[in-house]
Amino acid sequence: MARSISGVFLVVGLAVTLLLLAHQASAHGSHAAAPKSKLQIKAHKVEAISIGATPATLQRSGEWVVVSWRGVDSPSAGDWIGVYSPANASVTTSVPIKYKFADESTNYLSTGAGSVRFRLTNMRADYAFHFFRHGITRPTLVATSNAVTFVNYNEPMQGRLMLTGRQNEMRVMWTTRDAVRPQVKFGTSPGNYDQSVGAATSTYRKEHMCGAPANAEGWRDPGLLHSAVLSNLRPDTRYYYVYGDPTFGFSAEASFVSEPHPGQSDRVIHLFAFGDMGKTTQDNSTEHWDSELASINTTTLIAKDLDARPMDLLLHIGDIAYAVGYGAQWDEFHDQVSAISTRLPYMTCIGNHERDFPNSGSRYNGSDSGGECGVAYEARYPMPTPARDQPWYSFDYGFIHFTFMSTEHDFSIGSVQWKWLEEDLKKVDRVKTPWVVFSGHRPMYIDSQGDIGDAADQPVARELRANVEDLLFKYQVDLALWGHHHSYQRSCPVYKGTCIPSGRAPTHVVIGMAGFSLTTNLELEKPTWARVVNDQEHGYTRLAVTRSRLEMEFISDVDTRVKDHFALYK
Repeated sequence: MARSISGVFLVVGLAVTLLLLAHQASAHGSHAAAPKSKLQIKAHKVEAISIGATPATLQRSGEWVVVSWRGVDSPSAGDWIGVYSPANASVTTSVPIKYKFADESTNYLSTGAGSVRFRLTNMRADYAFHFFRHGITRPTLVATSNAVTFVNYNEPMQGRLMLTGRQNEMRVMWTTRDAVRPQVKFGTSPGNYDQSVGAATSTYRKEHMCGAPANAEGWRDPGLLHSAVLSNLRPDTRYYYVYGDPTFGFSAEASFVSEPHPGQSDRVIHLFAFGDMGKTTQDNSTEHWDSELASINTTTLIAKDLDARPMDLLLHIGDIAYAVGYGAQWDEFHDQVSAISTRLPYMTCIGNHERDFPNSGSRYNGSDSGGECGVAYEARYPMPTPARDQPWYSFDYGFIHFTFMSTEHDFSIGSVQWKWLEEDLKKVDRVKTPWVVFSGHRPMYIDSQGDIGDAADQPVARELRANVEDLLFKYQVDLALWGHHHSYQRSCPVYKGTCIPSGRAPTHVVIGMAGFSLTTNLELEKPTWARVVNDQEHGYTRLAVTRSRLEMEFISDVDTRVKDHFALYK
């Protein structure tokens, strides 16, 4: 969920509406935001400006370059450097991946010379840096750097693990530019890969998008998406693996632990859960939104947490990357989470910023996906769903049954999704899986003043309660996880707005506080069903589950302390 944006990228002839973020006032108060302001890029103006980027060749993704320039006459606070890839991308029909203002370089305004640093992700193409003058409303392109290349455009990138919904399997995905024999090599000891499996390769194209900016100025070729399914894995066993192609090279080694045996009763299952995270830059440059700065704290802390304790899987409950039609942002997101997603199954739930677009079949008619309409999300995170654009699914993990719905599709009583949800919950074997955890993006119970429009918090919550709550109560769902509202909220065990004894109704937890700017539109009085409401801290949650106890805690990004803890019992 996003309450506001700084602007929108649009292309009208040479007029490009850049989604340039408001420069942070604390650092550069002189740079005002330019919401939805048309960017008229003039013809290249000849000035005695030179600009260069070093090194010109990068060995691997994530390395840094220094962009230096000199010879700017009458330098101003509105001059800026845009990062483009491929290097020959047209500045009049595509948008910069990110940018910095020139006066971030000390003494630029007095000397007309300076330098800034950028961290570059390998996006399977070269980069160039364009120097613009006269601000973001009517900038003039005055200089272009040399191209910066990568040694290997087929460096295996964007590694991630996913469960397939079938016992003893694990999906491994990654991205390259080309493919000959993409594969995963794996085994049960470090460096000893006695098994291998080939990967299926797919992609998506501009014409698969349903609107702008995804099929216009935000489009960027996603490369080839490789997917290999490792099968016949021994339960509860650590596997070491690499992914790539003998022709182009393999990734660094990573490892994961396969899921426990369903009958394994003495196991504690540990998982992370959060929603609405997104990503941000690691070089303090600016991208299309400046609202996800806290996401780097979340991913950093989770990675450290993962080093310190055993974890089994991760749930990301909607609003995944906030790419919203700007394809390069998916590359940046995968880069940010790779230290986690290569070690844990990264299970996702679709949100409004992955799916919604007018007249596309989404339940709500907003343009929140930026024209992606779920295509990019489903290609990158193929969950075990019934069919394309039916992004609801379930799986068992040990003694937990997980069910995911789509709040972005029709969930009314009798709909395709509603019937599937009832059938899924009906057939849960509570002897095998005594715990049922249900998830959807928009919350069923929410402390929020948002009550105007059919997609606002309270109208959606009322619709969910009218159509879905009886299913959760009838089939004794234990815990319901939601996102969308950028806060942490926990209910009592509740049914039809009334708290009832524990174990007889779901406890609802909103966990949309992982990265995007916090939502602070709470009711003047806390609802009677609400036990904890925290709209002041970002963070994530951890769960530890045995056959008889489910514990959940909220970890703050601010000070890493536990800010809420509760337990459910069988």
